[in-house]
Amino acid sequence: MQRQSLPRYNDAMRRYGGTVIFQGMDDDGLIEVVEEGVTRSLHFGSSAKQSTLDISRPEQLQLAYTAAMMSALLFQPAPANIALIGLGGGSLLHFLRHHYPDSEIDVVEKRSDVIAAAKRFFQLPDDDKLNIYLGDGSDFIRNCRASYDLLLVDAYHDDGMDDATDGTHFFQQCHQALSEQGVMSINLWSSHASRLEQSLLAIRECFNGHCLRLPVKGRGNIIALAYRNPQTGNLRTARQRAAVMEQQLELPFGIFLRDLRRHNLSLFSRLFS
Repeated sequence: MQRQSLPRYNDAMRRYGGTVIFQGMDDDGLIEVVEEGVTRSLHFGSSAKQSTLDISRPEQLQLAYTAAMMSALLFQPAPANIALIGLGGGSLLHFLRHHYPDSEIDVVEKRSDVIAAAKRFFQLPDDDKLNIYLGDGSDFIRNCRASYDLLLVDAYHDDGMDDATDGTHFFQQCHQALSEQGVMSINLWSSHASRLEQSLLAIRECFNGHCLRLPVKGRGNIIALAYRNPQTGNLRTARQRAAVMEQQLELPFGIFLRDLRRHNLSLFSRLFS
């Protein structure tokens, strides 16, 4: 497919429940920005929302799966070095930059036109603690020299998860890229059951079994949390910490903790007595 520039979409067109304000094509397919009231969403040629941003409050996470990815903060509440594999419209980046302004954040995105759209339509932050790299996520993790306290993997295209950010080889690299108390949070998709189980099996293998699964209620997303070293503690204390974080970060950490326990009872009981 010949690469095309991304022109402004001038004619008002209703699509995905909103108005298309931008539509273009690159080598990987369609890139569309749809506006509905004060929110804008990024689409890759389908109704699935890759990112959604409230323009008036960009730090608020609008999609349930992005909020669930932040459940990793239960295990690493003060990340100093953060990496994001997959930029999209930058909703995760907005949240992290707002709540962790002193953290160093590296973002890698393989599509230059996605970066351009994020800058133009999604108020992409710009400061000296933020680095945005154009490239493949697997290559970035393999060659990175930093040790990350929080690694978020959300790399999708129009028909599913990017193959480059799945599988044993990639997850081994993620394990090596984490700090001693680092946590990886990855967005998986449940519609292909066999692939989901293969991904979870590979993560468990690479992280010595240290992997929790968190289904997103009412969605097809499964969030996997993997960590280098177990961080054991008291369940009562964990609940108290979740309540404090819920107030500070405006996310349902109490529900995250409850659901993590429900879906990972054996492993969870070894972490929290």
